[in-house]
Amino acid sequence: MRRSINVVLALATLLFLAACGTEEGFVEPILVPKGFVRVFNAVPDSTTLRVSVDNLTQATLNFSEGSAFFNILPGLPRKMEVFHFPDGQRELLLDRRLTVPTDTQATVIIAGTINSPVVLEIQNAPSTDTPADYTEVQIVHAANSLSAEVGFLLVQDNDFSAPTTVLLGQFTESLTLNPSSGERYELFAVSSLPATGTAPTDAQILWRSGSFDLPAKSRAMLVLTDYFGPEGKGVRVANLSVTGTQFFVLEELPAAIRAINTLPDQGPIDIFFNDELFAANVTFNEMTDNILTDLRGQLTLKLTPTGDATTILAEATPTVEQGNFYTLTITGLSTDTGPSLALTPEDNRNIATRFVLTGTHASPSSGLLDYYFVAPSTSIENASPRSFNNSLLSTAGMSFEQGSYDLIVTDAGTKDIVFGPLAVELQNDKIYRFHLTDATGGGLPIQIVLEDDFN
Repeated sequence: MRRSINVVLALATLLFLAACGTEEGFVEPILVPKGFVRVFNAVPDSTTLRVSVDNLTQATLNFSEGSAFFNILPGLPRKMEVFHFPDGQRELLLDRRLTVPTDTQATVIIAGTINSPVVLEIQNAPSTDTPADYTEVQIVHAANSLSAEVGFLLVQDNDFSAPTTVLLGQFTESLTLNPSSGERYELFAVSSLPATGTAPTDAQILWRSGSFDLPAKSRAMLVLTDYFGPEGKGVRVANLSVTGTQFFVLEELPAAIRAINTLPDQGPIDIFFNDELFAANVTFNEMTDNILTDLRGQLTLKLTPTGDATTILAEATPTVEQGNFYTLTITGLSTDTGPSLALTPEDNRNIATRFVLTGTHASPSSGLLDYYFVAPSTSIENASPRSFNNSLLSTAGMSFEQGSYDLIVTDAGTKDIVFGPLAVELQNDKIYRFHLTDATGGGLPIQIVLEDDFN
């Protein structure tokens, strides 16, 4: 007890001394100058990008993701390196010297392609005193799929009589607009600017934001980037905020949700979002097609036996964002307190230099699982799993060289095979997904549902 009291007293003394920094003999803390950097991944054929500055990892970014601002020492060139991971192996994509003045915010956009990356760097000095209604909107054209100039129109209250318009070339420096603060603005990206005073036609519109507000004294950084979501390829605009990437809440893009029922002893189910029937009579191990929806934000999800809307098997409140693909996995046993659910976003980009491969553990009678992909007819005795310790409803992404493999599943940390070998062919530019499930009625042996380019 005495030792604990002494420690507490010592800490109290340190706190007292820290509070007395203005007394004679003590020096007030020195303010360390800082520069601020954020990075955005606009490379459409990239795997994950890892960004380091002076050998310290600062961000790991999927396509169309941006980092929050991080601090670097200002005024001197710093070594920035960007790595990517073809076939799961780290390779240097680019390096450069980055110099940021004190208190300046630097935005680094990695654009172009893996074979020909382009770096766009925009530096913003600290804001000075401005009128009360002053705003700043910076726009960058970083879409690899549009080599031509893109027009942008900013209108308020749907009034096209005097829009703010700009034409912006691909991978050029950002352009800055200074509209007054206000409500009910809308931004359009168009293939060509319409005649003065007229709205763009549907054929001209590449993307539109939906209504949004511009707060006073705000500074927005908008990046036109490629889009691979529901309704096909195109472009969308990302808003790089202080904390990361955001998208316009009311932009005219749907989400797409598909569902798989891996309840082995329940029977067919109905799925409701916000009390509206979303998918009906989904049988065991059935994967529905992608269903386009304008639902967004936090939703109310209910599961019922087919045709019995009054019996609620499970409820949840998942969040859906527009422009994304999702898979809803439903699993569990009737002896559980209720089914378990996972709504998982999916990357559906076909990329020439790699394949997409994910596996989801949806077998409620199994514990943790390891996934092996080995050469055909090869023992796993001396092999390492491609993914290990997979728990129920976890989805694992895996990346390695294309080719012919045997898929084998074991209890985690052992060589005890619970599924496989299953011969599979994995080719770049393809998307492969699988779910591991119970047998009909529950229990083992593990079954597999093969999806997408496995079929």
